[in-house]
Amino acid sequence: MHRFLLLWLVCGCLWGQQTQGPVASFAVATIKPSRADASPMTQIQGNRFVTKGTTFVDVFKYAFGVHPDQVVGGPEWLRTERFDIVADPETEKRPSSDEMKAMMRQLLVERFHVVMHQEQKVLSVYAVQKAVDAPKLKKSEGNDRGIPVVGYDPRGELQVGNATMANFAGFLQRFVLDRPAVDQTGIEGKFDLVLRWTPDDVRGGDAGAEPGLFTAMKEQLGLRLQATKAGVEVFVVDRAERPEVD
Repeated sequence: MHRFLLLWLVCGCLWGQQTQGPVASFAVATIKPSRADASPMTQIQGNRFVTKGTTFVDVFKYAFGVHPDQVVGGPEWLRTERFDIVADPETEKRPSSDEMKAMMRQLLVERFHVVMHQEQKVLSVYAVQKAVDAPKLKKSEGNDRGIPVVGYDPRGELQVGNATMANFAGFLQRFVLDRPAVDQTGIEGKFDLVLRWTPDDVRGGDAGAEPGLFTAMKEQLGLRLQATKAGVEVFVVDRAERPEVD
């Protein structure tokens, strides 16, 4: 089995779905322009959220769990200018994934002074659909009220646990696909799934290699990815300001 390079505990939280009560903020946060040769990187280091070579949209994608195509409007520098961020809550307990994302959303407001609204827009998407009448899906054995779990290896492996089909589509969108994904399976419940494929950029003549992503979806899960257009929620940036750099 591949060694997983990224592991996240994820619960999808959008702008209008934040929990009630005071919004937590980072105690200390520094933002600096990136070096021209900086490779994009986003990590949780202990209690800190750390990025290098990331744009506003890169950070927004993490904070809101959306595809970059779902961030529209605003000045062009949101997509081109790169920053290094170190944000520390200065707490003894490590924030949960949801708490870290909530603090990042607050950081975008406090430091980039972003003002936005949500609306529906028709975009090119991949629809996750049934490929057979009875897809090969394993019901989750986890806590039905627990959060979904995902592990991803860019060499071609995605494992999800305690996840709905909408969660699964979201994970595909976040880690694998080049466009937003929507759930059109009509399947209810939570599942533990494993998907293995060979990425296009490493395909070769190995007869024992896993198939490509689209074939793997059908053979292993009984699902398919259908390129189509659909209405999805987008975030329209009405105003944003360059942050004061530290």
